[in-house]
Amino acid sequence: MNQGNLLKNIKYYASYQLIYVASVIILVSIGAFFHFLLDHEISIVEAWLHNNHWEILIISKLLSLYLINQWFTVRLYELKTIRALINELVRWPEPKAIVISIFIVIGSLVLGKPGVTGHTFSYWYYHFASFLGLFLFFGIEFIVIVYLDDILNQHEKPSKLWLSLVYIMLFAGAFMLTVPDYYGLLPYVIFCYSSLIYLSGKSFRIWSNVVCFLLLFVAPMGSFFGLDPVWGGDFSPFKLQDKLSVLFLALVWTISFCYYRYRDQFIISARKLIR
Repeated sequence: MNQGNLLKNIKYYASYQLIYVASVIILVSIGAFFHFLLDHEISIVEAWLHNNHWEILIISKLLSLYLINQWFTVRLYELKTIRALINELVRWPEPKAIVISIFIVIGSLVLGKPGVTGHTFSYWYYHFASFLGLFLFFGIEFIVIVYLDDILNQHEKPSKLWLSLVYIMLFAGAFMLTVPDYYGLLPYVIFCYSSLIYLSGKSFRIWSNVVCFLLLFVAPMGSFFGLDPVWGGDFSPFKLQDKLSVLFLALVWTISFCYYRYRDQFIISARKLIR
């Protein structure tokens, strides 16, 4: 294991998360300051923070990404533009990633028993903000991870296992500092992030699988079925009546990713037996 490269990746990813957390605190403080300046009650301030929380989170992540990019530019690293990096990674997702996404959606809906909340599609802005917010919230994470890999790991790559474990812990820590877990969705958020880490491949570069999982599972379940870590089911037209337990998430994760890892081997073995 290349310990030097491992520590470099961790250092810069931790810096990204630290800037992100600081940006959220600053933006929230500025917003609250102007509300109090106008003599608004605390309930109005809380409502403003709640309704605009996705915008605050995404702006903070983009700002953190921009500042990390500027730091590497100042240090005169050989940089690709983020647009060029994304273009390199865009391809059709693996069929097994599509199967896993659909399987987890169906499993969640069957066991979660969705019911109608009474919120109509007149809340379309919140549905859209939730969908886009979830997509960008996780998507920007992977832009940062691939960006760091492209800059720091050109010659020798650190262990993905150790790097993934530390990334998950740093992501979870930043999430807990910036998103009040009113809806008890922290295990679910970690499940989503861990799944994306796994689907992104050995070098975090199978971007199409990440996009597929976000578009088919994470964003729709948050926007339309109440699995939104910021708003819960406050604006979604449907809501799962039964909470997805940690045991269910662990079981689904195990089945899905055993399939993802061993599907090709199973098909090859089956073909050999038939012959």
